[in-house]
Amino acid sequence: MLAIHGGAPVRGARDWPVWPQYDVRTETELLAALRSSRWSVSWYAPGGGKSRERLFGEAFARYNGAAYGVSVDHGSSALVIALEALGVGPGDEVIVPALTWVAPATAVLRVGALPVLVDVDPETGCLAVDQVRAGWSARTRAVIAVHLACTVAPIVELSELTRAAGAGLIEDCSQAHGARWDGRAVGTFGDIGVFSLGAAKSLAAGEAGAAITDSPELYRRMLMLRADSRGYTEDAPAPGEYELVELGEIMGGNYCMSELTAGVLLDQLPRLDVQHARREIRAAELEDGLTRIPGLSSIPVPAQVDRRAIYEYGIRFAPGTFGGASVDRIAAALSAELGTKVYPPRVPLPSGNLLRAHTKPRFARLWDAVRATGRDFSGAHDYRDHTLLMHHSVLLGERTDIDDILTALAKVRKASGSLTDADSPALKGISA
Repeated sequence: MLAIHGGAPVRGARDWPVWPQYDVRTETELLAALRSSRWSVSWYAPGGGKSRERLFGEAFARYNGAAYGVSVDHGSSALVIALEALGVGPGDEVIVPALTWVAPATAVLRVGALPVLVDVDPETGCLAVDQVRAGWSARTRAVIAVHLACTVAPIVELSELTRAAGAGLIEDCSQAHGARWDGRAVGTFGDIGVFSLGAAKSLAAGEAGAAITDSPELYRRMLMLRADSRGYTEDAPAPGEYELVELGEIMGGNYCMSELTAGVLLDQLPRLDVQHARREIRAAELEDGLTRIPGLSSIPVPAQVDRRAIYEYGIRFAPGTFGGASVDRIAAALSAELGTKVYPPRVPLPSGNLLRAHTKPRFARLWDAVRATGRDFSGAHDYRDHTLLMHHSVLLGERTDIDDILTALAKVRKASGSLTDADSPALKGISA
């Protein structure tokens, strides 16, 4: 009997790896920021030297092989300053994948432009180049390409397409920190790469974000756009001096990262590649096991990707693999077996309840429902209906964790006929 129906679960009381990961070194970095008396880049430097948020921006750029990095308070803010740095505004359109978190679409609205949602590849969930072409118009000013879950969008083709059309390309790498395409980091193929550094991400700081670019002009603009028209001093400030100067070349907002957050990130960044390597070992074991369960496969990764970054590990299943059960019911049954959350992808934006431009007057005036959403999104729905996701932290444990996942998949598949009935009792105690 399945655990969701009262049977014994595959996994007993054993815990899964905890996320985020930290130790005494993290605490030391955080306390150093706290005791510096400089909690913000906007405050003066009592002891002199660069701010931690500036140091993180520089370190993150180096990690990605980019020339410049800008630290911000959220990934959503990184999207906004990237769009504004590219000059996107009223009257413009920006192509956004229909399958993504809502922030890429709402960021476009926040700069006064119209997000045009286009369909995705049903196997990867990433932008399909032919769908980008189908959504293009004379008003298209930029494309936001999201590298989703555990794979990479066709970034070379997208780069060639936007460059030929004279449009901007923003890579949303919030789920792909450290992924490489032919040895080159994602985020460096477009004009600007943006990252969320929220608590769930593989590079986590609670709430934070970053943007990278190779363009000195875009870098300078983004600095001012995120710090109320201010940029850094040329040299590190002397004791008692301020690090931001009022350049005033473009009006900005305040999206600055705090020094405490930057301290955490300066601790977390050197850990990222070690964590990636461990996830990859576990992922390879899982993929080997999936080949022995009919109907299941991993989300495909382009051959050019020589290092992937797993945010959510995705398992695809062919129609009928779990009988007539819905993806939501399959995910709930697996969660009950494993004691950790297994879940489907988000509902595509055109069908979800988060993209609601009409609820704000300033957005409602921009919204053109036909232009924004008047296309077929069968690829996004296919991906959503036939994909199971798990948070990357489940891959930070031992081989026995993978064995449990495979055992649970086989068990739920074998007993999937029972999932056509109402599932009970309600799930309790499932960790996120």
